[in-house]
Amino acid sequence: MSKREVFHSDDDAHRLPMYPPGLRMNFGSGGVWDGELDQHKFFNKFASTALDLYNLPPADSPADGMKRLEIIGRLRSMLDAAEASLMADTLEMCAREATSRGVQESLLDQGDDQAQQLSAKYYGVNLADEITVRSSFIAEAAIAMRDSETHIQGKLFTAEGLRNLCVDTLSALANGEITTKAAREIVKQSQDLVPEDIKQMEHVLLPLAKTATDSAISQRARRMRERLHPKPLDERHKEARELRSVTWWADENGMATLQVYLPAEDIFSMVNTVNWFAVTNVDEDDERTERQRRADIFRDAMIDGWPDSNGTPLKARVAVTIPALEMLADPKKALAELEGYGPIPIGTALKIAQEAPSFIKVLTDPWTGAAIDVAREKYRPSKALKDLLRFRDVQCRFPGCNRLAEQSEADHIDGWAQGGHTSRTNTELLCKRHQLFKHALGWEVTYRPDGSVSWRTPNGIVCLEVPGSVKTVQNFDFEKSQTPVLPEVEMTDRVRRVLGWYDPPEAAAG
Repeated sequence: MSKREVFHSDDDAHRLPMYPPGLRMNFGSGGVWDGELDQHKFFNKFASTALDLYNLPPADSPADGMKRLEIIGRLRSMLDAAEASLMADTLEMCAREATSRGVQESLLDQGDDQAQQLSAKYYGVNLADEITVRSSFIAEAAIAMRDSETHIQGKLFTAEGLRNLCVDTLSALANGEITTKAAREIVKQSQDLVPEDIKQMEHVLLPLAKTATDSAISQRARRMRERLHPKPLDERHKEARELRSVTWWADENGMATLQVYLPAEDIFSMVNTVNWFAVTNVDEDDERTERQRRADIFRDAMIDGWPDSNGTPLKARVAVTIPALEMLADPKKALAELEGYGPIPIGTALKIAQEAPSFIKVLTDPWTGAAIDVAREKYRPSKALKDLLRFRDVQCRFPGCNRLAEQSEADHIDGWAQGGHTSRTNTELLCKRHQLFKHALGWEVTYRPDGSVSWRTPNGIVCLEVPGSVKTVQNFDFEKSQTPVLPEVEMTDRVRRVLGWYDPPEAAAG
């Protein structure tokens, strides 16, 4: 058995651009004084905030309870920042100590523990090797923290990334400004990027992470990584296709789970087709739930073939947004958007569009990617507005909700009965559940001029939600009610032709 097989699993391999343990510069570079500053940074504010919470009188209203929960959330972020720093620094100390011990023993040609050295030679491992040190550290930390090694392994990955690479993210976490999940996602999506691009990712995402939900940060971090990745998405997509597979495992009660790894456009086509059959022509006597019908349809399709029909709506159920201006400027870097999934190679999108039975023209902002208008030549204004909401909002606009446009409805921000208009600035997509929250449970929403909406909970907690179609938030100022005006696009004949707005001179003359 090899050293790697004994001490290393592919699950904990990561691709972050930083030195291995024992050679890192962040730890101890300033000596005792540096350590004192870190101690103050990671524990002083936590202690003072915890003391302030302790000294508050007991909560006597829902608003008081919500405020205390908000403080506890910040404390958890602060504590996780301290834990991450301590884990990464302790691993660094273990690596340096192991290296120092190995040098001393090689000079003296003997060790303090002869049996330990003999065992190391028997297994063919170097006690100062990174894999060995890391494996031992994870096992020991799991015992100290009464956690599983798998969980500690994941925590250590985030800790190393925060302490040695995403230092601004660590500072925001230590101040209780962002959640641990947001910090973990920023580190995860930093893989394969160069340090300069990681700094850009932090610069863009951290202001948003102070108010947005974790799912919003996850989606935007993934999109940023796709755009900043040094290898084109099309190449990575081709490599990933080689790994397509079907796996399964047994579950309890005579059940099992099937997992399929395929290109995203295939998976979403399959899922959307199954969903279409599950809600179409449902027998009123059918007592199955929609979830059960979806499972049964998939099972029947795999074993017995599709039920008799005039054909599946597979192609019609796939919606792709192709950024015309980006493709015009640099076709190699342009990324299309598969509805419900995210970035896909432009070549894949063009192939889907080539086979599509019809098109809807969507005008997107070239700086943020937000949908700002839709074609109206073939649709009534009400239909055009629905199309705009579908492409602009992508999903339910309630913070943290991922229900797609098909599972949501247009809802008036300012109620129709109170004089609210049916317009793009006064409508948003909301699922049924969150319509209830807004209309019956005291949740309030306000539209902002930059297209975002501000939610206020019944007890005063505020959360900002940016439209799902927005791919970059650099132009959003989260401290102001209105963001700066974006630069104008020069509408040349070439741009008009790409957008389908160009009329040849001879046609205009006729």
